[in-house]
This record gives sequence, C-alpha cells and structure tokens, in this order.
Amino acid sequence: MLAAGVVGGASAASAATQELIDFTVVNRVLQPGVGWAELGPTGLTYGGDEEGSDSFDGTLVYALSKAPLTDASWAKGGLPAGLSLDSENSTCSPGSATGIYLCPITDENGWTALDIAAAESTAHGTTLHYGVVYVPRGGDVAKAVKEAQTAGSLTETGWRAARTVTVKSLEHVSQNTVKFSTPQVPAGGTATHKVTVHAVDRGKLEIGFEPGTGMRDWEMDEVPVYVTATSAGSSVAQCEHYTSSVSEGAGLSCDIDPGSGGPVDVTVSYTMKAASSTAAWRINTYAAYNVYDWGLGNPEASSEFAVQSSRAVPARFAMVSRDKSGVLRWHYGTGKASSPFRDYAENVGTGWQTYNTITKLAPLTAQAGGGGLVARDASGVLWHYKTTGAWYEPFAARVKVGGGWQIYDALTGVGDVSGDGKADLIARDKTGVLWLYQGNGAGGFAGRVKVGAGWQAYNQITGSGDLDGDGKADLIARDKTGVLWSYKGSGKAAGPFGARVKVGGGWQVYPMVVAPGDLNDDGRADLVGRDTTGKVYLYRGTGKLAGPYSARSAIGVADLPSSVNLLF
Repeated sequence: MLAAGVVGGASAASAATQELIDFTVVNRVLQPGVGWAELGPTGLTYGGDEEGSDSFDGTLVYALSKAPLTDASWAKGGLPAGLSLDSENSTCSPGSATGIYLCPITDENGWTALDIAAAESTAHGTTLHYGVVYVPRGGDVAKAVKEAQTAGSLTETGWRAARTVTVKSLEHVSQNTVKFSTPQVPAGGTATHKVTVHAVDRGKLEIGFEPGTGMRDWEMDEVPVYVTATSAGSSVAQCEHYTSSVSEGAGLSCDIDPGSGGPVDVTVSYTMKAASSTAAWRINTYAAYNVYDWGLGNPEASSEFAVQSSRAVPARFAMVSRDKSGVLRWHYGTGKASSPFRDYAENVGTGWQTYNTITKLAPLTAQAGGGGLVARDASGVLWHYKTTGAWYEPFAARVKVGGGWQIYDALTGVGDVSGDGKADLIARDKTGVLWLYQGNGAGGFAGRVKVGAGWQAYNQITGSGDLDGDGKADLIARDKTGVLWSYKGSGKAAGPFGARVKVGGGWQVYPMVVAPGDLNDDGRADLVGRDTTGKVYLYRGTGKLAGPYSARSAIGVADLPSSVNLLF
C-alpha cells in the first residue's frame, strides 16, 4: 500500500494482472496562509504474479484549472491567483500544457500527490478545479490528459474523477460553531451528552476524550467509560462511534452537509456509560468541526464532566535510574503488579554523573509530582531539583541548597517524617550519627536535628513510604549481614522513628533496593530490588510493619541498562 497515489476499480485499459482499488478523490478546503491540500487518490495497491514487478507501473495525470473541467480548449488551465504548487517533495513533472502534471507510479515511488497551498491574501471563494486520471504503463497518456482536462463533463469511473479545492476565509468558517452539554456520569450508570453544531459549511465533526483538569494521564485500559449509542437527529448528518473505552481512543465522528439549505443546527446525542468500577475521573470532551483540511482555523469546543464515584483516582508512581554515563531515565508506573512499569522509558537528562549522591525526597508521581530530588556534587554542594508536573521533562533547573554536605556518607529522602506535610531528608555522618533535616517545601531545609547514633551498622537506608497504613512515613534499613529492618514513623521531628523491627535476612543479594511508592494500586507502599545479574524484582506491600512485603516476583523494566549504578 503506497501512501498517496491510488487506484481501484479496474479499467479496460489496465494490465490484465493489475488490480486497481480505492480510487478515492475528495474535495478540499484551504485556509489562507495555513497548510496545504493534498490532491490525488487515497492509496495505491498492487497485485500480480511477482512482487515488485514492473508490469504494475503507471502514471497519474493531473489537470489543474481556474474553471470547471468542461472546456476541451483548455483556455483556463493553470492555478487561480493566490494558489501555488509545492513540487519540492513530488516526483511529478509538468506536461506539455499549462496546469498538466504527470506523476509516475512505480514500486519505488508511490508518492504521487500534488500539494496546493493558498497565500494569506487569497480571496475567499477562490476555487481550483482539478481532474485526475490513472493510466497504466503502456496506456495512452495523451488521451488521459484530454480526459483529465474534461473530467467534469465525463462519467466518473474507478480511475477518473473531478474535484475542487476551495479557499474559505477564517472569518467565514468561524460562523460554524460547536456547543456541548455534558452532564456527570454515575459509576455503573449512563448519561446522555449532546453536541450542537451550527453548520454553515460541509464538515466532519470529530469528538474525543482526554483526562480532565488536574487529572494524570491514564493507561490504555484504565478508564471503563464508553460511548454506547449515537443519534444524529438530522438527515444532513451521518454519525458513527467507536466502541473502545475513552482511555483506548473512544470517540465519534459525524459527516455534516447542510447543502443549499444551510446553515442548519444539528444536535448529536450520544450515551456515555461508566462501569461500576470506574474511579472519580474528570474527563474532558473535545471536538473539532473540520471544514478546513489543514490548519488551526476549524471551530473547536471542549467540556468537562465527572464520573460520580466513591473510588478515588489512584496515583501512579515513577522510578528513576541513572547509568554510568550519567543518563537519567524515567520509568513510568502503570499500577499493575504483573507489569508495574511501561514498556519504554524516557531519557530525561544527561550529565548526572557529576553527582555522587542523588535521592528523591518523597515518592515521585508518574506525572512528575512530589518533592523532587536532591543531588550532591563532588565538592559537597547540595542541589535541589523541583518536579515540573511534566513526565517527559520532570525536573526543573537546579537550585543550590548549600555547601558542606560532604561530611555525610549517606543522604536519604524519607518523605514527611515530621508531620508538617513537607518532605524531609536524613543524613548519616561518618561516625554513624543520623540527622534529620526538615524540609520547608521549597527545596530548602531547617537546621538539623539529631536522630541517634549507631547507624553505621547499615549499608543502605531507604525511605519506604507508609508501610503499615497509619498515614506516617516509615523507614527501612539493611545491615551489613543482609538483614532488613523496618522503623515505624512517629510523625514527630524530635523522635521520628520507633524501635526497629526485623523484616528478614538475605537482602544482600541486592546492590540496590528502592521504594518508588504503590506500584499495583492496592494502597500500600511497595519495594523494588535489582540483583547483581541485573534482574529486577517487585515486593508488594502487605500493610504490616513486621512483615511489610510479600514474596518477590520478577518484573521487567524497559530500557534499564546493565550499567545502571543508581535507582531511586
């Protein structure tokens, strides 16, 4: 299938082995000064005995005229004032007469369209008439030229058609309007939504859905809200809807043609249905009434509605990795225990090898929310990176926190352990004393508070999130023998952690364990470990401090290089 040329409905002149299909040519509408119109049939398919056989070659003949294609003298051949032909990306060549173009079709070249643009000064109503005729290799090209020039007076076939390109001013097209009525939809129920188009021109109404204001991106199969029925309510409109859910591309489209009786008001009604399990999503419905084939001038509208549900929209969390070359990757959480991260990762920065310590201050949401991270350079300066809310560029430019942080051999973000709602940082000095730095919510920290001594017994200390469901951030630490311990959070800066509780041994198999947050939508903080062979395992949270994690399960993490030297 070739992108732009096409043919369907075999003619008597076609080669015996050639199959012509889908000779679809449409009228185009241009906005002055914006974009272009692509002329020509929609696609080209070959058929025959040998793949790539030359017997399938042919030519598309175009005739471009200022007047309808009914004059054999070709007195008006060529482009109307204000229109221009972009031939830079075309393999077509001019014919012997003005406005004639010959476009060869071969196995190697199926790009046989012509691109027409309108200057900003082009008058409203300017119309190009064009004919297109397919002639197979060995056919009579001269005869095909005559047919293209007079295609408006000939019967349309599966290999010949006459169409127009019309320029319409933005002022004119803006008279078409779109208005919504989108009441809330109860989980487990339905609601009727309506969109009213004031149609001055023929166009296609396209309606789609996306997360509403303040909502994160959704996973493909996450939001079971559907369009189940559509009614155009007018003979000038033909509508269809797509049966997938809104998070899988649901939508509807309507071809509207007011004809000579326009303008007309067309109200399209459609039923929205939400499954009983649907969370309390806000959903934005957006529509465009496409009069122009290209450009930003088509009338648009949007309207939000809410799913009435007692189930909150669950958060999604991200894990970040750094390889030895300093590339930082963003691993987007899905909420599924079997595949907790998407099958691709985003490279979100380079040069991070300049830091000898990087830690998130609290779990990072997949939409780049949270307390951001801090990083310490070789000179002991600590820098703060605020999250941006955009997962493809999750961290803002760094801001200097201060110097002197080289006195610590471990820095760990632990979330809010002081009970003030702001993410905190703990630091262990080289004598084993642990210190708490309360975050101020803006990337800085209050003066340090001593937590206690003896923490040199641990070779990794990790902020774990809330392990026991009491709403307070807890801590886990692994000692040098591989035993993992949990520390219950108190929510008080003066004594942020209770007595340690043994989780279990054998954790020395992991050079790194990290706690990205709740990865499987059960409301409990999970843990991820990467062993020395590069395999990654998920430990699902249980909600119990004494046994905070269930048995491990192997998971895949896309684009996690073997040279990774940091996870957080």
